[in-house]
Amino acid sequence: MHVVRRLKRPVRLSSVGLVILALLFLGIASCTSSHRPTRRAETNLDPGFPKGNDFFNQKNYGRLQVAVPEIPDAELVDDDELCATCHAAYVKAYENNVHRGDSCESCHGPASRHLETRGKEPGLILSFKTLPGPQQAELCLKCHEENTCAPGARWRTSVHAHQGLACAHCHTSHYNVPPGTPATTEPGMAASGGLLQPVSYQEDDALPSLLGTSNALNANAPYICYKCHCDMAQYQQIAGPHQICGPNGFNCTTCHDSHGKTYPRSRKELCLECHSAGSPTMAFHSSIHNAAGVACTDCHNPHPRTDVPQVVNISHTNVKRQQRLMMSVGDPEVCYKCHPQIYGKNALPSHHPIKEGKMVCSDCHDGHGQGEGNLKADRVNDLCWKCHADKQGPFVYEHPPVTENCAICHDPHGSVANNLLRQPATFLCLRCHTGHQHHHGGGGAAGNNIDGNLDNSLGFYTDCTICHTQIHGSDTPGPVRHHDFMR
Repeated sequence: MHVVRRLKRPVRLSSVGLVILALLFLGIASCTSSHRPTRRAETNLDPGFPKGNDFFNQKNYGRLQVAVPEIPDAELVDDDELCATCHAAYVKAYENNVHRGDSCESCHGPASRHLETRGKEPGLILSFKTLPGPQQAELCLKCHEENTCAPGARWRTSVHAHQGLACAHCHTSHYNVPPGTPATTEPGMAASGGLLQPVSYQEDDALPSLLGTSNALNANAPYICYKCHCDMAQYQQIAGPHQICGPNGFNCTTCHDSHGKTYPRSRKELCLECHSAGSPTMAFHSSIHNAAGVACTDCHNPHPRTDVPQVVNISHTNVKRQQRLMMSVGDPEVCYKCHPQIYGKNALPSHHPIKEGKMVCSDCHDGHGQGEGNLKADRVNDLCWKCHADKQGPFVYEHPPVTENCAICHDPHGSVANNLLRQPATFLCLRCHTGHQHHHGGGGAAGNNIDGNLDNSLGFYTDCTICHTQIHGSDTPGPVRHHDFMR
């Protein structure tokens, strides 16, 4: 029995020891783990950080091309009269259709097997009702992709094509054209219905008359666009200079190419055709914004909100109501997307009341460019004196930096020092003045060297404006010198 007890006890001790060693090993491993908590690499901005609309970026899509399905063992019949046996209405409509010179099989494929089964077996003819959008478009592109200027050449890289749309979703292939239409029409003739459609053909080419009389196979903007973009119909109901179908003839196709992308000229050149001479934008070509590649649509949203805000932002200092003018700019938010450093300065302790809603950037700056820094005045001082007329003078004793440029001492966008000063007053003054040191000729009182007395220097150098209160200019001579700018 004693032997057995001695054998069992070491076993129990060894089991407990293994457990302790395992826990110790795990503890050491956890302490020496290579995992370390990492900080977020991206900037963690507050959700309320004001941002305008992003710059317009034209989306680039790859060339979309799919294979058209083939009907096994089908052959061309080349006899539209056989098709008229069952589809007489379609054949009759084709007599006055833009596709009247094409056979049925040019779009629907070989019809031998379809005729053999009398149309009772599905899938033996290419039907635009059942084919997917990209395959429908391929049937149209067989003829409408003849050259790089044709709309079909731009279709393959368009957003409409990559969204699964087909030509027949907008163009009704069996749209009738009035009988007796002449063979050709001279270039430049307006389309019927008063809607001008962009034409990409050469000016010396004769255009088919059906281009002007068929209404683009019933694909009339903006109404055909509302089938998918119904939210844009509101811009037709609100009167304004940019009203769709309004007095200036704006339409969806004014800026958008339905067979491709947004027209590049619609971002700036199109705007400046109307907003030119006599307009605030007449100097935009020479502005710093234009030199930096900023376009009109980068600030002016072509599709702005038109509804009346149900909730009005009310603070202790103002009531801010969103503008409802067409394409109006949300100032200052739209400026902050390119000038975030100005937004940061405006949050400093000393700042102009922009975030309080009493001022906006356009009170001082003209985004369309009038002068240096897009200021609304020829000089910085002329702009500042509009609100701070008491600093303008003229004074008998003037302070040269004040009359030259207010920005020498003040940062108009914000500062940590009082009164928008670039530095605390004493440090700012000592950039030009040596202080009260008479032996250096620095403006100190005769026989009184402040730097030699620690107590006096602490008192004098706390804030120069305690004594020199009229720092912007004075009409009263000082007790020692006439330019001491004291009250």
